[in-house]
Amino acid sequence: MPRFTPSTLITLLGVFLVALNLRAPFTSLAPVLEQVMESLSLTASQAGFITALPLISLAVFSSMAPKLSHRIGLEKALVVSLICIAIGIAVRSLGNVSPLYLGTVILGAGIAFGNVLLPAVVKKFFPERISEVSSLYIFVMGVGSTLAASLMVPLSHQAPAQLFGWQFSLAFTLIFPIAALMFWLPSLSAQSKSKQHQSEKDATEHTPLSSLLRSPVAWFVTLALGINSFTFYAFAGWLPKILNDVGYSELDAGYIYGFLQFSTMVPGLALMPILARVRNHALLIGLCASGVVFSLLGTIVAPNLAIMWVGLFGLSNCSTFIIALSFIGHKTSNTQQAAALSGMSQSIGYALAATGPSLIGFIHTSSGNWQWPIITIALFALVCTVFSVLAAKGKRLKFNSKGKENPNT
Repeated sequence: MPRFTPSTLITLLGVFLVALNLRAPFTSLAPVLEQVMESLSLTASQAGFITALPLISLAVFSSMAPKLSHRIGLEKALVVSLICIAIGIAVRSLGNVSPLYLGTVILGAGIAFGNVLLPAVVKKFFPERISEVSSLYIFVMGVGSTLAASLMVPLSHQAPAQLFGWQFSLAFTLIFPIAALMFWLPSLSAQSKSKQHQSEKDATEHTPLSSLLRSPVAWFVTLALGINSFTFYAFAGWLPKILNDVGYSELDAGYIYGFLQFSTMVPGLALMPILARVRNHALLIGLCASGVVFSLLGTIVAPNLAIMWVGLFGLSNCSTFIIALSFIGHKTSNTQQAAALSGMSQSIGYALAATGPSLIGFIHTSSGNWQWPIITIALFALVCTVFSVLAAKGKRLKFNSKGKENPNT
């Protein structure tokens, strides 16, 4: 396997700078949400809609990213996503209700584009190290979200007198897209003719969504990622309430919830040496995905060991996500295919994820307990295990000139 050259290391830095933008602007809102509600006189339902908007935006805009990439080129589309993120952050920090909603939507569009395009960037620049680079940038996403979330409240206390504290702290996250734009904007003008030629070649290899919708492998990858996201948001969204209801104090529930966020960071580093050596991805992702099922059942059987089950859930869920995300590169033949598959899987995936908390809340209300909601999530996790293994075993996508998949590849 080839080593990183100085030029690829520079590109890797650019990938990391983009990754810092794909979660941090979302997680930065939760710590200051109470300040936002107080200063803008928002009801709980209005605040809840703000927290739901990001997932809705990701579901809506993810499918548009491949078309944008095909039309203007991969790197330019990535710059557009960063500009949207910067504009979204600036608009939602203006201090009024309407800009808060509008800015969140624009921000969501930018993050949706970035989420879809980054696997294609990895496919283009690191074709021999897709799994390793994917695991690294997922780790960087976790670092960015943790850093942003931990800084929001302290920064809000340092705001100038003419600004609400939450305005200042949310605006601070502009440093993430600005840093990434400082890298990617000069790189556009510095592209060599060979890279421009490659971009033109990729543009001619456009893969229509209709072709992917007929491909079993594309659906296996999509459902593996989508159901994995469903299980995470369904469980994490209700975890503090679950813990409170089984006897944990609000403070302890908060600590355990924080531990869940921390546990999702670990696989980004832990999987890198494993993915570099293991070739049987079906066995690896099967073990990781089944760990999600085991952790959920453990939460029901022995809730007194919640911190152990929550840690296992975070490790297993994020590991499954990283490996399944790497399939976007492994199962495609060019960057446009990777962008198209990424758009399909993340659009459908976030649409599924957005239904998770509401469905689990409904089951809890109907059953009057948490056993059936958690069993429901575990059943989804079991289905995710099946599709994850099928995705790992599937062959690489390759379409002929008519957009039909060649079954022999």
